Amino acid sequence: MEKNTDLVVVADPDKEVQTGFERLFGTHMRVVCFSETETALQFLKQNHGAAVVFSSFNLPGRGGIAFLRAAETIAPQAARVMLTRETSAEAIKKTLNEGHAFMYLEKPCKPTDLASAMETALSHHIQLAKDRALLERTLAGSVKLLIDMLALFHPEAFRRTTTVRKQALRLAKRLGMKKTWELEMSVMLSPLGEALLPKQIIARYRAARSLTEQERNILDRSPVQTRDLLKNIPQLEKVSEYLFLSGRGFDGSGFPKDGPTGKEIPMIARILKLLTDLWYASPESGPDAAAFEALTINKRKYDPMLLDLARDTLLDNVPEERKKLVAECYIRSLRPGDVLIDDALTENGHELVLSRGHMLTPTTIRRLEHFNQAAGVRQPIRVERHSAPEEVLSDTA
Repeated sequence: MEKNTDLVVVADPDKEVQTGFERLFGTHMRVVCFSETETALQFLKQNHGAAVVFSSFNLPGRGGIAFLRAAETIAPQAARVMLTRETSAEAIKKTLNEGHAFMYLEKPCKPTDLASAMETALSHHIQLAKDRALLERTLAGSVKLLIDMLALFHPEAFRRTTTVRKQALRLAKRLGMKKTWELEMSVMLSPLGEALLPKQIIARYRAARSLTEQERNILDRSPVQTRDLLKNIPQLEKVSEYLFLSGRGFDGSGFPKDGPTGKEIPMIARILKLLTDLWYASPESGPDAAAFEALTINKRKYDPMLLDLARDTLLDNVPEERKKLVAECYIRSLRPGDVLIDDALTENGHELVLSRGHMLTPTTIRRLEHFNQAAGVRQPIRVERHSAPEEVLSDTA
């Protein structure tokens, strides 16, 4: 029989049981066996899409019931089956109520009974997958409607989601992530915390300006508020945790102050951190070499593997001239045809003078000069400059 993609995880210290599973199902399924709980759970975390999880009752480690309960969190679409010689009513009750097992089988189990149980468990897994897919589509539509409504009131916060989602999916493909629903939901909801904050605090934080103690406390509470809003919504529990940690630097910096570091931070949270900061460093036309150089200044904040992968992936289709022709200029050195890479802000008030992506004309350069004389403009200003001056339409009419 041709081997399919069904993954079956067996956690049982009995080598005869492991051999029996491999002999019965190994020719047409992927059967992976473990003798204790922790290595089995680590495997489930690293290999998504398990169809059936079998466990013995007296499993070394945290025990069979706790193992199945943990497996439910990691692989919710897998059918969970308990294999045991324990026949007491108390054992059965604990297996079903505490371990949330789909099926209970007594040892020794005949090959025909085991094969029948496997077929039933696989059917249950398929139904769980269908139900989850339907729920995810429904929830995704609801989230999209919510974001569209919020974007009417906070357009600046939510305008990045389309771009970042495309970038996240490209990274996910390079990383071999087969399930991207939680990643996409995390990206779509990532501006929620920003939308809850006063705009002046966000502006000062993004401009690396000092904050008052009250402003810092408001900023510190933002990740908690986002998590609390989402954690009680079915299917968004993990998304709420990813968002909570998406401001956490790889080196332990950022928000929240206390939390995991390095690879202990979930991958989706690390991706969000990198792509959100990259978006703020990039021009409207997309990330360029200068944007990655800006991130490299504080490279300890980012997973080095992800940073290298993002640079390789997201600059892959960028024309060579866009990778190189980036200039840092004072206003007196700006030329018509230059394209702003960053927002031009006043020096003290951080008010927006010209938005990034703006192609400069003689008039807009004069506008920058006037603002600089009146209130000061942050300099130098990064611009994308073509080797030959571009033809620029006069806007003085």
